[in-house]
Amino acid sequence: MQIDIILEPDLSPNQVAEIGMKAESYGVRALWSSNFFAHWDCFLSLVPLAQQTKRMLIGPLAVSPFEMHPLKIANSLLSLNEIAGGRAVIAMGAGEGNIDAMGIQRPEKIVRATREGIEIVRGAGYGKLKQGYKGEDFVINLPCNYDWVHAPNPPLVYGTAYRGQMMRMEARVADGVFIGCTPPEVMANAMHEVNEGAAKREAGMAPLRTNTFWAWHLKRERAAGYRESRRELPWRAIKLQKELIQQCLSEDEAQMVRDNYDKYVASWFDRSGHVKEVPESISNRLCEYFTSTGGLEDLDREIARFQMFAAAGLTECALRLHDDPMDALDIIGQHVIPRVR
Repeated sequence: MQIDIILEPDLSPNQVAEIGMKAESYGVRALWSSNFFAHWDCFLSLVPLAQQTKRMLIGPLAVSPFEMHPLKIANSLLSLNEIAGGRAVIAMGAGEGNIDAMGIQRPEKIVRATREGIEIVRGAGYGKLKQGYKGEDFVINLPCNYDWVHAPNPPLVYGTAYRGQMMRMEARVADGVFIGCTPPEVMANAMHEVNEGAAKREAGMAPLRTNTFWAWHLKRERAAGYRESRRELPWRAIKLQKELIQQCLSEDEAQMVRDNYDKYVASWFDRSGHVKEVPESISNRLCEYFTSTGGLEDLDREIARFQMFAAAGLTECALRLHDDPMDALDIIGQHVIPRVR
C-alpha cells in the first residue's frame, strides 16, 4: 500500500512546494491540496510544486461538479497536468462546505450528476469530448478537441464517496475511489460496494485504485496529538453520525456526543481541543477509532491499522496533516512509509 498526504488549504503555494519536495524524497505517492471556500485556489496552489518535482502525483481534493462546471474542472486539471508532465490527479464528489457557502442547490439525482461530472472530466483527458457531451444534468454543446494537450499521461480522476450507491458508481466509471474516513474494521463493507461496481468497468480501463481519507494526529508529544485530534472531531465520521460513532461507543455515550455536537464545533473554533460537557475519555476513544492519534509510542498500533487497510484492498491511504505539517511528514516518511510499502 502506498501513502499520500493531504494538506491544509491555508498553506501558500511556496509552503506547499517545500513540503511536497520533501514528501517526494520520502516516497509519498501523491500530494492533495484541500479545496475550501475563501482559501488558496486548490489548482493554482500546486503550480510551484508541479514545477519543482518529478515523480509525485499532485491534485485537488475534493472538487464538486456542482460548484464548478465539469468542463471548467477539466480545463484546470488538464492545465495542471501539462505543467506537471502528466502527474495530475483529482478527487471529485458531491461537495459539502463550498456548496453550502455558495448556497448552491444540489440536483435531484446526485449520484447521476456526479457520474456525468466524472465522465466529462475523465473524458477530456482521453479526447472523448470532440463531439461534446449530452447528459441529463450536464451538457457540452461545442466540440472540445484539446489539441494543446501533450502530457504523456492523462490525469487520474477519483470519486469521493461515503455511501454504497456512490461507491458503486465511481468504481465503475472513475480511475479510483476515495472512501471517506472509514476505519479498517468496517472497510470490508465499503470494499464490497466498491468491488461490485468495479466488476462493471469498461474493458480496457486500468485496474481501479482505492484510497481513503485518514486524519493523522500522531505527534512527538502524545498530549498534543490528542488535543489536535479532539479539535477536529466535529468533521469526522460524517460529522459524528450516530450510527458510525456507535462502532466504538455505547448507545448512551453516542447520544451524549450527539447532544453536545455544538460543543465539538466550538472546540474547533476556539482551537482548544477541549469539548465541554463530554468526558475526555469518550472523545479520546473517537480520536483513536476514527483517526491516527497519539505519540511516537503509538506507531506500532497505527502501522497495524494501515496493514489492515491494505488487507482490506486499499491500494493507497491519504493522511490528512494539520498543525506543523513538516514535522508530521518527517514522522510519516521515517517511520510509516518504510513499513507499509
